[in-house]
Amino acid sequence: MKETEKIEIMHFSQEGYVEDGKNVYEAGKKMTALADKVADEGYDAVFLMGVGGTWDELMQLEYLMNKFGDRDLEVYLIHAAEWNVMGHKRMTEKSVVLTASESGTTPEVLEAV
Repeated sequence: MKETEKIEIMHFSQEGYVEDGKNVYEAGKKMTALADKVADEGYDAVFLMGVGGTWDELMQLEYLMNKFGDRDLEVYLIHAAEWNVMGHKRMTEKSVVLTASESGTTPEVLEAV
């Protein structure tokens, strides 16, 4: 097939795309090492904490962890603002809390952690 038209994706940087991929791969290695350390130390539950879009994204992770995780793995999805007001009766010093923030400045998440 003869090329008759070249299409360009606006605001796309192939170099940036490749660099982002490398960064994600390296972050994955660090996350795996951290997960191994946490598993070795032991934990009693996993809490996924977010607000807005982050909370929505963590809902998928909660589903996957409950579906494919060990039977005795306790996973809870909690809203950071609710945690700030009420806490959670199952959270202990041995619990793992995973959270994220697109901006890094989400007030509810910062208050919670």
